[in-house]
Amino acid sequence: MLQIQPQASTQVLAQQFTLIGTIDIEAIASLEALYVLPANCVAELDFALVQRVNSMGLAQLLKLFEHWQKQAISIKVTNVNRMIGVLFKMTGLTRFLSDAQSSPSVVQIPEAKAVNTTSVAVTNSASSDGKLKLWVNAQNNYQVNGWYFFNTYLQRHTGREIHLELVHGAMNEQNTKIEQMDIVFTKPFEATQLLMEKQFRPLLHPINQTDEVTLLVRADDTRQTIGEFHGGKVITATADSFVYLLGRFLLEEDSAAHFDYTFSGHDIKALQMLLKGHADILFMASEAYQGLSSLTRNMLRKIDHSETGFAFHLLCAAPHCVDVGHAITEVLLNMGQDSQGRQVLSDLGLEGWSKPKQDEINMLAMLFNRYVADEQQDAIAVGS
Repeated sequence: MLQIQPQASTQVLAQQFTLIGTIDIEAIASLEALYVLPANCVAELDFALVQRVNSMGLAQLLKLFEHWQKQAISIKVTNVNRMIGVLFKMTGLTRFLSDAQSSPSVVQIPEAKAVNTTSVAVTNSASSDGKLKLWVNAQNNYQVNGWYFFNTYLQRHTGREIHLELVHGAMNEQNTKIEQMDIVFTKPFEATQLLMEKQFRPLLHPINQTDEVTLLVRADDTRQTIGEFHGGKVITATADSFVYLLGRFLLEEDSAAHFDYTFSGHDIKALQMLLKGHADILFMASEAYQGLSSLTRNMLRKIDHSETGFAFHLLCAAPHCVDVGHAITEVLLNMGQDSQGRQVLSDLGLEGWSKPKQDEINMLAMLFNRYVADEQQDAIAVGS
């Protein structure tokens, strides 16, 4: 819970506040008091006692800063920890700040477009044989068996036959393009693209489970600081991922060193390239890293990791499956109420499911528009 303590100030137009706790969805009520500051004043927020800011908290800060900007209020933020500072830069919140030390990221940022999640026309499943097609991009390798149990559980509780197509690392069972699927569970930016470009509807995301990045080097690499890797090769699966974006911000936050980025296509190949000496640093999803065998992990050394609580895998439904999506949502929200459901959740390493908030979806869309969409357009231009 967020608390706000006003500070005494020697400047007539200075308004100083200490923020205490977590800035999340529950911070909305606390932040309301800051909307009544006098125009043309200086608002200074001390983050020294802030433990965490998640995507909903960032969305609320963005709204507050936009309001202050319209009121010609100068904004200063002090004592921001490294993770919050990275999120400020990624989301462009630094552009509101008046102090020179909190300058905007060097990445060019166009205006973001929000995702419209209003209802659409409902039709039957596109599958000609009546089967629902479920696409799952597993978060780690130890979930694989759990997703088959999940599919069986879902079929029993919806009364629908469901064909599962499972993707993880080098394992790829799909015979259909992801946009042709009925229900999809996939990584943040891939899901966001489906919402924005294919009119998929967001359903649920795992509780307390966000995508984070771990930066890895070979265990026998003697270099200790990021600066010592200047000019080195960084390997990761794809450029259109939150893992890559976050890893790059972590590197650039710590060092002015130049890096050469290469994309392998999937995590396993990226890991192999690092271990064979074809790369110096690996960006890997933290869930995937935790799922590696102890033998493989002993060959690696962790040099950094993120704790942002920002992005998440998302379960979403195709526009022709909104009715089915509602039914699946009800089933999954009640999984913890029966022993079979609890066992499936345990097999997947999940606490349960939660409905995403509109602001959470919009923050993902903002990042997608700023970074991923632009890179995809650049790639198309180069290839044409």
